[in-house]
Amino acid sequence: MEPYNYIIVDDEYQSHITLRHRFRSYKNYKCVAAFLNPEEALLFLKENDVDLVFLDIEMPEMNGFQFLEALQKNFFIVLFTAFGEKYSFEAHQYYDKDLVFFSNKAQFSYYLPKITTRFEKMFTEKRLINRVKQLSENEIKTFPKKFNNQTVLLENIIYIEVIDHNIVLKMNNKEEFVCRMTIRNILSFLPKQNFFQIMRNIVINIKYVTAFTNTTVIVDGQHFIISKKKRQEINQELEVQRQRSLGNY
Repeated sequence: MEPYNYIIVDDEYQSHITLRHRFRSYKNYKCVAAFLNPEEALLFLKENDVDLVFLDIEMPEMNGFQFLEALQKNFFIVLFTAFGEKYSFEAHQYYDKDLVFFSNKAQFSYYLPKITTRFEKMFTEKRLINRVKQLSENEIKTFPKKFNNQTVLLENIIYIEVIDHNIVLKMNNKEEFVCRMTIRNILSFLPKQNFFQIMRNIVINIKYVTAFTNTTVIVDGQHFIISKKKRQEINQELEVQRQRSLGNY
């Protein structure tokens, strides 16, 4: 098995030494680069793919959040800082953007087993999703993850809700399935002609829309508000796509 390649972006050299030392017993992880300057790290990531980025928040040239916004590709990220409480709220906004973990530097050793477990699960799921994405949209009929060895048909999903960083699939037989996956990854393989993100945490299957107004939509008896940002787009698409979607599955 190929090792997971990671890089370190931190303006304190001691942090590089400490992090590598903590990984000494994790033989399936390899540090391929370490950067004191975040802009040099961005240049490296522009040309190279890695599996995981350990990123400090407080850096003089560019802080960790600015670094994340400047990334041109998606990478799994572990954010850490010496001031955990100060950045906790802002860091949690990135859990739908491949953020694996946010940790105080003083507690990093304690959380390392949890970090690696969560990362490896997310990595496996993303690799599976990428395989699914290679299929054409018309060929994608099932959710890429099984639940209790049960295959989930996309046509049976009424809507998808994000709750506490978990994805909850609401099914037409009243079942619910829960998995840890980002909304971005979910949207990457759902057929765009059938599924619409009406709010940050809600994706609906247009097949189950029974009524809608300029501001709300009713899906299988459930009322949802359409976000202001998406109302014009969704109202236009709902009128057109609902008719098209009836024969898509």
